[in-house]
Amino acid sequence: MTPSIIEEAASSCTFCGACVEVCPFFKVTKNPKYGAMAKVEAAIALFEGKELSKEEVNTLLLCTRCDGCHSSCPMEIPISQVVQAARAELRRVNAAPEKYKTIADAIIKTGSPMGAPLEKRRVCIPGGFKPPDRAEYLYVTGCWSAIKLPETAMATMELLMKAGVDFTILGEKEWCCGLFLIDTGMVEEAKELAKKNTLLFESTGARTVVTECPSCHDVFKNIYPALFRSPKYEVIHISELLEKVVGEGRLRLSPETKRKKVVYKDPCPLARRNGILRPPRKVLSAVCELLEYDECGRDALCCGAPAGVKPLYPEISNKLAELLMVEAKEKGAAEVGVGCVFCMYHMGGLQKEAGYPPIKTLSQILLEMVE
Repeated sequence: MTPSIIEEAASSCTFCGACVEVCPFFKVTKNPKYGAMAKVEAAIALFEGKELSKEEVNTLLLCTRCDGCHSSCPMEIPISQVVQAARAELRRVNAAPEKYKTIADAIIKTGSPMGAPLEKRRVCIPGGFKPPDRAEYLYVTGCWSAIKLPETAMATMELLMKAGVDFTILGEKEWCCGLFLIDTGMVEEAKELAKKNTLLFESTGARTVVTECPSCHDVFKNIYPALFRSPKYEVIHISELLEKVVGEGRLRLSPETKRKKVVYKDPCPLARRNGILRPPRKVLSAVCELLEYDECGRDALCCGAPAGVKPLYPEISNKLAELLMVEAKEKGAAEVGVGCVFCMYHMGGLQKEAGYPPIKTLSQILLEMVE
């Protein structure tokens, strides 16, 4: 949507309040000024050239763009796009936080939001695996899986090897998808990444790009084609490929299945933007007793970390993670299964002495049950 269309959509808000209580940041602060309606109101004021108060700026920044509010809006306002446009305007008037610039510069210059050396992306490669130049599948590890929690990407690659999947990876050539740039309104910079990554993926000859990260999946599948062009490959999430290999019997599972209770945390972009609900549940149900959060599927509670919220508002962000981990503990889950390594990184950062269950990816849980 163009800026003018987004501004017009925002102006159609009737301020009915239907979106307030579904916003995760209202849920943890109980402050309606941090709910979705306040974000639209602040955006309208910004688009009209008004100077925003500190609290109005905060409410625009305190948004993960999880899309949880969309289904509640009777006017069908794309609130996350309104927030994105407002953040772009904050940049234009030099009112964006300095932290935004730090993270964006790291992505543009080093290829990851944490500014890690490119060679760190090779740490996750299992011993004995030599990525071929060309393959049927290209597995894109993602920044958080390859760099911060390399054991998660390694588990996926070990599973794919055991299942006989013809795949390759990019290693140190892999670059961030640029979601943070998109979330904070840096569309022109994101266009450059869309072109760079699309051409890089196509150079492997892969017919299918498989992502570990649900945000990468959404960006590659839905956003890049609009920023650059339609690719010559299909984009799927790792849960979809794991469902396929498990269903085809390509993994020899231990007879000791369903021995532990696992509660599954839906990633927002996977569930709400792409409707991928069955594959992760099929995978987990094959090897454990599946539990569900009270808010799950398309209504899943956001973990509270993406789009710059975690570095800017760590206490509020951690409260959302705590809600999820407390519920997992109360439901008697032995583990929390996640379809997103960033959720895992964020939720796993709470105090260990709280006695929360460990968090694992689908691949890690499945790999433990493969003979």
